[in-house]
Order: sequence, then C-alpha cells, then structure tokens
Amino acid sequence: MTSIRFMPVLALLSWIAPSYAMVMLDDDDLSRVTGQALFVSDMIAPTGAAGSTTDFTFFRMGLDVQLELNANIDKMQLGCGGFNESIVGNACDIDLDFVRLMGLNATGDGPGAAVDSSFTLRRPYIELAIRESGDGTREISGVKIGSQEANGFFGVGRTYANGQVNQEHGGTCGGNTPAARLACHSGINRLSGYIDAELSGQFPVSITLLGTQTACFGDVANNNQCNTPYFVEIQGTRLNEIVEPGIPLTLSAGFLSAIGINQAYATIQQNLRFIHGFALDGTSDFFISFQRERVSYPTYDKQGYAQIANAGWWMNVPQVNVKNFTGDTVSLGLGEALGALSSPGPVVRDSELNTVPPVNCYGGSMFC
Repeated sequence: MTSIRFMPVLALLSWIAPSYAMVMLDDDDLSRVTGQALFVSDMIAPTGAAGSTTDFTFFRMGLDVQLELNANIDKMQLGCGGFNESIVGNACDIDLDFVRLMGLNATGDGPGAAVDSSFTLRRPYIELAIRESGDGTREISGVKIGSQEANGFFGVGRTYANGQVNQEHGGTCGGNTPAARLACHSGINRLSGYIDAELSGQFPVSITLLGTQTACFGDVANNNQCNTPYFVEIQGTRLNEIVEPGIPLTLSAGFLSAIGINQAYATIQQNLRFIHGFALDGTSDFFISFQRERVSYPTYDKQGYAQIANAGWWMNVPQVNVKNFTGDTVSLGLGEALGALSSPGPVVRDSELNTVPPVNCYGGSMFC
C-alpha cells in the first residue's frame, strides 16, 4: 500500500501563505459564498390533546442551503392502491402527467425561460412525526419533505388539438360539450392535499334574447372591472375536480350591465386536468408528505401548524397563483340567467380555460 505524507506540504503552505484577519459577512456576502452549507436539526415537542393531530414529537433535519433544479417528469404517481382505496378505488393519492419544474418569469406569475430557469427550494429539510406510545416505545407516523421557501413554476400536463385522440385518457378533442373539452387535456389526474390559491379569470356569457355579456372574477390583469383578489381553498384526498359555489362575477359589456345589473354568481365545477400549472413565488411551507394517520405538521417558523394532512401521500401548497383564465363562452337561458343573480348561481362545468402547459424542452426531449 502506498503511503502519502502531507505534513511537509502543509508546513510549506503555512510558511508561504499570507495571513488575513477574520471579518464578519452579512447575508448578501454569505449568499455569494459556496461550500458554507451546514446540516441543521431541530425538535418540536407535542402539543394538544393526547392522540390529536398535533400530539407528535417532530424531528427536523435540513440543510442551510438553496437547491436549484430544472426537470421534466413524464409520470409522477405516489400512493397507488393501498389505504385510500376505500375513498377512490383503482387510483393514486397523487397522479400527475408530464410535470415540469422550472423558474418564474419576471412578474412572478408564470413560467420562466425553458431549460435555463430553476425551481428553487430554500433551506430544504426532512421532518419525522413520531408518536410516543407512553410505555417508552415510539413509532414513525409521518415523513415530510419541505422547505422554508419555494420559488418556481410547477407545470403539468399537455393539450391536444381538435380532432386528436387523447393518448392518456381516450376521447377526441373538439366540440362544445364538457367531455369533448376535457378530452383536449391531460395533467392532474388525482391530487391529495391542500392548496390555497388566488384565482382570477374572465369569460363571455351568452344569454338567450339578451346577447353576450362579459363576466370576470378576482384580480384580472389589465381589467378595471375586476380588481378584488379571490381566494379558494382546495383540500381533500384523491381529488380530480374543483367545485366552488357562489363565485361573485362582475358583468360588463352587455345588456345587463347597461341597465345597471353588474353582479352575478356561478358555481364552478372544473376538472383539474384543465389546470396546467401554478406559480410559487416565495411560498412558505410547500411540502410533500406521507403518513399512516392524520398529522398537523408544524410550519417552518414553528409558530403554528399547516392544514391537517390526511393519511397517505399529501401535497401542501399554500399561497399559489392560478390567475387570468380566459374561458370559452357560457350559454344560459333566461331562467338560468335569473338564477345567476343570487348565490350560488348556475353550474358552469368544465369550461375551456385556455391555459397551456409551459414549454421546458431541451433537444428532442419527450412531450415537448
């Protein structure tokens, strides 16, 4: 075996190297230094009643770094079969087609440059939820993978042109029925988790004998009629659609607004396959977890708890933007139009939102 001796070399370097005094670095200076990452760990004690969703000892292990990545994933499936089959059979807790992880654009509400932009996680960590039995034994009830802050665009799915057959789900794209419109999209098949999203959009409404009105909701870009943010909480296990009753709509550019009727309501029932991504702009407490029972994981700052995560795989996505939909024309009869003047309003199902997946291609990569 060859032996390599370093002591003479180290002694020579110490003799010729200049000596510098240590100086304090601020956060900006540290962010420009590479190799300074440290492992960090923490413990959060149980709270709440015995057996509750916060009655766990949480052990957190992480890195004081920023991770960057740009990736395309053909198929992302977590938690297929198993415990949650009694809720929705023959499915997965999380089932996504064609996932893209990339950076944000300059305004922070859409995808950044293909390939060259990065989805970033600041201070990523793994957290264990430990159930104490009371007799000195312990068991791991949940595992969480999270970060203090997430920045990037989470794109998903692909779209089809009129006449094309949907390769993931069957059916032919084209036509003005909910099924025909849905056949133009693939992406979010099932989702278990909690999403607190800001929504906005506008679409034409054609009313028998009264012509076409424009309806909008939320804070719509470049629209003086709608500028009040609208938030919706999506929560559940193996979801495949959003049902949001009583969304307030502002009417303009039509007969109703001309005679002073500017407010209406609608119940939106929308399959998740129409949604092709969301922006995470400095979002705190974005995480994916899996647990054998319901768990309330602590927030990163330990000042509170995230929404309860159900058993199985779970995705927690607070503070996201899914904005500026431009839906296709919704046709209403006079009776339905009268019903729209009070909440919850008529059901608008699987409207074409005209959202498209982000492009994140390199060379001849698949699904680009």
